Amino acid sequence: MSTVASTAHADDSPQGEYKSPGSVASRTPRTRKHALRQVAEEQRQAMIENFDLEVEDKIRSMMAQLEDDKADLLLKADCEIAQLPKCVREMPLKAFLRKYNGEVSAAVLGVLEMDSAAQDCLVSLPETPLAIRLRRKAAAAAAADK
Repeated sequence: MSTVASTAHADDSPQGEYKSPGSVASRTPRTRKHALRQVAEEQRQAMIENFDLEVEDKIRSMMAQLEDDKADLLLKADCEIAQLPKCVREMPLKAFLRKYNGEVSAAVLGVLEMDSAAQDCLVSLPETPLAIRLRRKAAAAAAADK
């Protein structure tokens, strides 16, 4: 029996190491690394595909939100414009800004050309932030002059 073992040693391994015939031990590390590398590559591809799908879904969601926000903004703008008196809505924007300084109540009074008594009877329109600032500046300037 020792002769069979010695011949197996001599046939399989010239350096004197024992390797069983048909052993996969010498090929296992390479095969295992290759298999791990292939699995890692497949996982990486799956992760990239998943990421792409998530990005596309996020873009689709953001575009839908953008369209909703756009529709809301247009609706709000239309509502704000509808609240303006008809004489101001029909006025060219350039004339409205130049002549009445963007002030709705001044434009209404200017278009209606009312005297002071008739203006008092008119229901006062709400002041815009611009009108409030201008009124405060005028009041501050008048107070500084005194």
